[in-house]
Amino acid sequence: MKLLCLMTLLVLSGCGHFAKNNVEEEQAKAQRTAEENEIANAEKVLALGRFEEARILFRDFSGRKPQSVFYQSARLGEAQALDGAGKHQEAINLYREIWLKTQTEQPQISALALYQMASAYEAMGDDVKTIATLMDAKKMGQHLPPETVLAEIPARLAAVYARLGREKEAVQYLNEAESGMNRYLQSAGPNVKKEWIAKAYFQMGNITTNQLSEDNFEQVVNSQKVVQAYLIKALKANDPTWSARAEQKLTETFRDLNRQLEVLNGQQKRADLGGSLLELMDQAILYKPYEEQKQNQYEERFFRQLAEIRKQSEHALYSGGESMVLTTESQKLNSLKRESKLTIKPLLPEKEKSSIPFPPKVVPSEDPNL
Repeated sequence: MKLLCLMTLLVLSGCGHFAKNNVEEEQAKAQRTAEENEIANAEKVLALGRFEEARILFRDFSGRKPQSVFYQSARLGEAQALDGAGKHQEAINLYREIWLKTQTEQPQISALALYQMASAYEAMGDDVKTIATLMDAKKMGQHLPPETVLAEIPARLAAVYARLGREKEAVQYLNEAESGMNRYLQSAGPNVKKEWIAKAYFQMGNITTNQLSEDNFEQVVNSQKVVQAYLIKALKANDPTWSARAEQKLTETFRDLNRQLEVLNGQQKRADLGGSLLELMDQAILYKPYEEQKQNQYEERFFRQLAEIRKQSEHALYSGGESMVLTTESQKLNSLKRESKLTIKPLLPEKEKSSIPFPPKVVPSEDPNL
């Protein structure tokens, strides 16, 4: 009888212990889910470009939950928000700290911090560190999303090399980006989400004009020639987040270039640099859907705004007391053009015909997925 009672007590004790463990496991699981949802919400705010709001959300999370498995993810989000808000050096400092502290335990976050750090260096005009950081991030490719390694990093490298006038490297990485994107889309299959495609194209084309000046005007235009097609493809994806961001980025870029053109002293100086800007605009217009094709709202707004900006640029070029010497080709196109130092062919739709003497095509045609 005593033995029976003892066995009963042991069974009851064991059941209570297991029940307690199950409760603790459920509580831990619920807490993890809540934290994951909180980070996901902050990332959505960041993706919308609401950088200060996102920074506050990430900072609040990391302050309240320093022991969370998502702590470094929150700090990475804060660094991205700082970078987006123009606080690039603060972002670099935080990126570097995250990169160093997470290399062993969370290499995925470490690799992302390194990749994002390159954007901050680019925004500060440090092309040498931008290239070096992108190369280092590429070496950690096994810890990065496939689209980042295959397409985004090569596209960013192509843009930087184009800005530096290093044509051979620019073409090499441009081809690598196109090939990589095609591989990614093929591996993802026909059910790949348009949101993912739009985001990848946005990241490929999202380069800064922060350091734009009269001295580097042509170099900035050259880098835009390499990547603006990716932003236009992001428009085509018709995604409420990333297509909207692409529209904003394209419009801001052309406005920045036009403003720089308008403040130039000397009409001939405007003619020299304005030809590059009008050529960039002509290249963008080649991606405008045919008349029989319906434009989505992002495409419609961008091309309408581009037409207005072009009028402003042409007014700046053609008005003024000084006379300008127009080439035969410029008169023929009713636009100022000159031979580009960077001979990179944009990603043109196959059916589109252009009178602009662009160099030979180096990349495939549009994605069938868009």
